[in-house]
Amino acid sequence: MKLALASAVLLAGLSGAAGAQSLAYGVTLGNVQAVRDINMNVSTITGSLANQSGRPISSAVLTFVLYDAQGREVGRVNDDVIGPMAPGQIRLVKAITPLQFTRVTVLDIRAQ
Repeated sequence: MKLALASAVLLAGLSGAAGAQSLAYGVTLGNVQAVRDINMNVSTITGSLANQSGRPISSAVLTFVLYDAQGREVGRVNDDVIGPMAPGQIRLVKAITPLQFTRVTVLDIRAQ
């Protein structure tokens, strides 16, 4: 149990994006966190996606980049957000991966 908690704290602390990150199309991503479930052998990456543009978004795809402790990329994972998202609306994003990593960043977002 202590190992699971330590893994969760480590990933959450190193998950990057302590503040909100502005991306293309007037979309902001904030509160990015990663938690490792050692029993299921997966990590769940979550965050809050906000449509700050003046138009609806019908869909969005986020690409997260995963890094090891030495800063090497170990993989990428996507999350599809199906809309519509009205201007001002906030949605929870969630991506699950079996890859082990110590830091996560958002590479880009494609929104329509």
